[in-house]
Formats: sequence, structure tokens, C-alpha cells
Amino acid sequence: MAVTLILRDTKNRLVLADPVLGELLDISFCGARLSVPHIRTGNYHLFYACNDDPHKVIELEVIDREEGNRLIIPGRPVWFDHVFSSPAKHFELGLEFIVPPEDPNIARLQAFLAIQPPLESGWLKKLFRQG
Repeated sequence: MAVTLILRDTKNRLVLADPVLGELLDISFCGARLSVPHIRTGNYHLFYACNDDPHKVIELEVIDREEGNRLIIPGRPVWFDHVFSSPAKHFELGLEFIVPPEDPNIARLQAFLAIQPPLESGWLKKLFRQG
């Protein structure tokens, strides 16, 4: 599922760089695994910018084109990896949601995803399938 990542300074209420388009690979009530074509946007590195400054967050934006709803869930990156084995050599990013699992936007996102085609299987399922 297509998503947009927006790097934001919550202290000054500023968008710090151009949005990064990505793909939602896996999701739980506490966070998400995302695929992005690049990890830098403008002068910022999505992972390090947020870890160096607690006021910087990544907003995960999902748009339901049929309903016109826009869901935004703030998060902090907890890991990233450059996937050299893929033809696109994309990055994967683990995002931990800042809001609690009971947040209404997380419930809305879960409900929205329930009616979408299934996401790629989680890495743990793939590991057991290969082993």
C-alpha cells in the first residue's frame, strides 16, 4: 500500500523536507515496516534526524482515495536497512508509533487495511517458509 512519509519539527510546527513516497510492508498496533526508495530527503536523513532531535518525527500519511480520508500517524524510526539484494536497492525503515495503540487513527488504519489487498507477508513468516 502506498504511503507518504513527512519529516516534521513538532516544536516549530514545520515540515522540514519534501515528502518521501513509500510502501507499507507490514503493520501492527505499535508500528510499521516501510519501503522507501531513498533514506535522505533534502538535507535530512530520515533515521538520524529523528534520533538526534526529539522534536523531529516522521508522519505516516495514508490516503483513502475512495472515501477521501487522510490518516496521519506520527512515529519515530527505530531501525533502517539498505536492501542491496533487491533490484531497486531500496531502504526499509521500522517506524514506532508515538501514539498509543488505542489511538483512533490506528484503529481507522487497521480497518482501512482490512478491506485492502493483503500486505506482503511478514519477515518472520518468510523465514519459516524458507527454512
